[in-house]
Amino acid sequence: MNKHLAWPIAIATVALSAFAAGPAQAAPTQDAAPAAVTATTESIADQARRLLGPDLLAAATAANERLGIHESPALQAALRAIDPSAYACAPSTPLTDWVAGTITDWTQLDKVYAYAAALTNLAGYASMVNTPQDSPYGPNGEFTTAITHTFRDLRPFWDVQSADIQLRPMHSAIMADRDALYRTYRTVLHRSEFDAAYWAGVFSTWASQPKFRDHPLLSLNAYAFTGVGDPDPALAALPDQIVMGDGILQGFRAVGLGDVAPQAILAHEFGHHVQFENNLFDSPLTGPEATRRTELMADAFGSYYLAHSRGASMQWKRVQLFTQVFYGVGDCDFGHDGHHGTPNQRARATDWAYNLVTSAPNQGHILPSLTVAARFDAALPDLVAPDAH
Repeated sequence: MNKHLAWPIAIATVALSAFAAGPAQAAPTQDAAPAAVTATTESIADQARRLLGPDLLAAATAANERLGIHESPALQAALRAIDPSAYACAPSTPLTDWVAGTITDWTQLDKVYAYAAALTNLAGYASMVNTPQDSPYGPNGEFTTAITHTFRDLRPFWDVQSADIQLRPMHSAIMADRDALYRTYRTVLHRSEFDAAYWAGVFSTWASQPKFRDHPLLSLNAYAFTGVGDPDPALAALPDQIVMGDGILQGFRAVGLGDVAPQAILAHEFGHHVQFENNLFDSPLTGPEATRRTELMADAFGSYYLAHSRGASMQWKRVQLFTQVFYGVGDCDFGHDGHHGTPNQRARATDWAYNLVTSAPNQGHILPSLTVAARFDAALPDLVAPDAH
């Protein structure tokens, strides 16, 4: 392609129509040749990877891994709905069934682009770079009160520095914002002006279709972020954040858990910031075991807050039901570095924290975060013991 043909709407239109009509091409770049895929013979996941091409996929994967942005159970539900063949473990849960029901009118091309956007955490990174922290939560602001009040209460609950943590929504509509996507490709993924314009045009044109404007699948995730110590100056300069996707909140409201999901998800992500502040990611464990430990510990921190009388003091049966649905998606890729733990292991971590609260002689006392962490590490072997018993 002519290097001077840089501006995106025309390019995006050509790319979309060409992909729909026949063999797909990865984006032409100034630095690397595109790789062709055959849409009729490859899985949607493989088509999405080939659409992105090795350079962009590698840049996004490296950023995700460095920053610890792994696939959440909710995002796994989204990816499995798009391409069930990509997952060996795909149980049916209320959440996965609901997600699948939201994409019945999607074409194969829609699924390829949605999968590619998820692989690169495009909506999440775009929100981190572009969305003001005082924005509403939910397409119509319907989750704002629950999220902001929980965040306000979490800060003094834990004994760590948290004044610098910024809370941001992830709106699906940001996928249709060409300028926001352009800044994201330039800032986070370090694409050239040409490539950033190309990709911003491709995805914003696709997402501008009416059926995608507030589609929950495009923002079905939540995560904690810190750029401290990152070798990339652009990422290191970003403030500590928690990103809360509209889609994940919509999904749990749709399956009847809207009264507990905002608090539970945010408490888990805040637990990761407790880990950041206390250097709790450091352990003798490596690979999947290390990630499983940090995720189960964040489950425990979150559940400790939810159960405590000076925290959310939530009805525990509702928390248990949320845990069953949220983690029932199943994380069966045991050898992957992003393995979060099995549904049973995560439920055990949640119950362990509840018992830590209810067995305390002084119900009004909040344990120091390092004490909770030390007791969790002592209990970890039992929490991850084989499920067959």
